[in-house]
Amino acid sequence: MAEIAKLTRATIAKASGYAPASGDLRALIAAKREGYLWRSDLTPDRISAVRHQLAMAEAAAKPPPFEGIKTWLAKLATLVSNAPVPSGEICAVFAEVCSDIPDGAWTPATRIAWTRQADRNGYPIGSRWPAPGELYAHLRPYAEQIRSEVTGLREILAMAEKPSEPERKRPDAKEMARAGALADAVIRELRATGEGMAL
Repeated sequence: MAEIAKLTRATIAKASGYAPASGDLRALIAAKREGYLWRSDLTPDRISAVRHQLAMAEAAAKPPPFEGIKTWLAKLATLVSNAPVPSGEICAVFAEVCSDIPDGAWTPATRIAWTRQADRNGYPIGSRWPAPGELYAHLRPYAEQIRSEVTGLREILAMAEKPSEPERKRPDAKEMARAGALADAVIRELRATGEGMAL
């Protein structure tokens, strides 16, 4: 029993540690996705914030422990009217159907979001126990948001860590003379072949 309590506390602590990117980080992800982010936009503070958010998002993108799913379903059972007792067998079915839903999607907020769904065709969806496929459809947008955030943050970090190209030097007098001589040679050749325009 003590082991289950530890697992439950760890799951709740991990879930509460992650929050989707907001504010500046969300704007950076959108700018990167749309091609409007430049390396000069990535200040040391922003890079530090990207690293911190990425660590939390990567943890949230990991598969959930079975006990975490079981706890989530047990708490949902207290909020709906026709819930079965969430046994190991029932939870195993949900875990199998929702196997690609990451840990960060199994939160109190997603559980409450289930209960607050609008009625569909007069049927109170949110006040009833979900079928495994219904729960998967409900949690999938949250999962996709986490995965998309991880991808965006990794792209930003890769951009920040990519070595910058060396600054282009201004040509010196010798290089300018060489370029001028090359241009003169091309002009003479064009005149000689008659293909050049009157220069």
